[in-house]
Amino acid sequence: LLVAGGSGYLGRQVCKEAVTRGWEVTSLSRRGKNPRPGTCLDKVNWVKGSGTDAELLRRLVGESDAVVHSIGLLLDESSGLKNLNFITSGSGSVPGKGATYDSEMRGTAMALLEAATSSTNVPFVFVSAAEAGWKDDSLGSKIEAFMDKRGFFLPRYLTAKRAVEETLMSTSAPPAGVKPIIARPSFMYSPTKLDILPLIPVWTILNKLKPSTFAPPLRVEVAGSAIVDLVADVSASGVVTSSELRDRALLAVKRRPDELDTLTSGLASISRLPFGTTVVENVADLPPQPDEPAALRLYEFEGCPFCRRVREVMTYLDLKYTVVPSGRGSSNREYVNKVASLKGKKATYPYFEDGEVMLFESEDKSPTSSPSKAAAPRSLHPQTTSSLARSSRAGFPLSSASAGAAQSSPTSKPASKQLVLYDYEGNQFSRLVREALTELDLTYEIRSAGKGSGRREELKGLSGKTTVPYLVDPNTDVQMGQSADIVEYLYRTYS
Repeated sequence: LLVAGGSGYLGRQVCKEAVTRGWEVTSLSRRGKNPRPGTCLDKVNWVKGSGTDAELLRRLVGESDAVVHSIGLLLDESSGLKNLNFITSGSGSVPGKGATYDSEMRGTAMALLEAATSSTNVPFVFVSAAEAGWKDDSLGSKIEAFMDKRGFFLPRYLTAKRAVEETLMSTSAPPAGVKPIIARPSFMYSPTKLDILPLIPVWTILNKLKPSTFAPPLRVEVAGSAIVDLVADVSASGVVTSSELRDRALLAVKRRPDELDTLTSGLASISRLPFGTTVVENVADLPPQPDEPAALRLYEFEGCPFCRRVREVMTYLDLKYTVVPSGRGSSNREYVNKVASLKGKKATYPYFEDGEVMLFESEDKSPTSSPSKAAAPRSLHPQTTSSLARSSRAGFPLSSASAGAAQSSPTSKPASKQLVLYDYEGNQFSRLVREALTELDLTYEIRSAGKGSGRREELKGLSGKTTVPYLVDPNTDVQMGQSADIVEYLYRTYS
């Protein structure tokens, strides 16, 4: 894959997704440098050069099976605001002297098309803009005309985009050698791009009110994933809207936690501090658990406040136990319903098993009912703060995940061997992983590693650190830390 503008805000996401899929990727840009050394982008072939260098373009296109044009700028020299691109570009790029929308977007796209004339039906994805469709929308046309009269930059920006679109979609003189695909994302954002972030809620509301004019904004990672999907799809062609791009993106990318997810998860942890973080002081006096797979089984789901209280106790007693996710739609609920029926009870969560002991109420699973003499502070039990903690993650509007809450999405790739997760209940990063495991309906073993746990040395032997979460997947021999990477891995592997 050749990505023109691969070091840019969107281009680097296209490169990342393509590399993750195992593709060979070449990026052409003015800088020709990896914007994120030490990541999977190290696998990209970074080429420095001009987007209008005909000889260079012919060589690079000749070596490629597909081409993506993502060169762009928001503020050109004529706008008088060129230097603000350092902020608005998302990649810190400032265009060179004399850079205009026509030269940077139309000119480079036409040069790339010319270089592909000797190719045979090569997928050619041109990244346009959703607002390029305003010319066919009554309200959009009025907005654009209003801006044009007042010298606003957007109409000139859209004119350059449309010029390329018209060439690609021409029926009288169709471009030779390529299969044209026009991606029309709306505003692209990320939690760290503060110049655009305040606009996203407003634009989202406008999208609900007038979707034909205001296309849905996209996380830049989602747009990148969707564009790679367009390249891979032999049936893809023509104009692809922002909504269609959103639907095409991989679930693994949509669910990858971002800074907003970490923030809300952190708030959930703060609401219950210090519980679920530290083991009991006399942990060495507790009866040792056997080395075989955990016999304790907890049927629960991440968004349940009662379940959280039990997980806090598990951390407190430094236990390892099997978690059987039981969110709405989970196949595991059938078993719990049968047990409840036999006991003459209504199925509620959490449901807990320890040999012949079967309990439905979270109060019955307190540390004082365990064989040890470890007493738990009564503050472990109030429901109010657990409910507040749940609400801080449920339905967060800009969150990439669905708060893991009570919903399961049964996987098409069940794990034949049980996954192992080192974590402790109060860790905000671990919560993000448990949410994903709930949504994927994957049974797994938790090995508690709270502060003071002897299991931290075991963890250090695996990862070289004592930080959680840490996932061990015996099905693929993968061992990894970093919550965002773990969540993306889980969805790529099991969804």
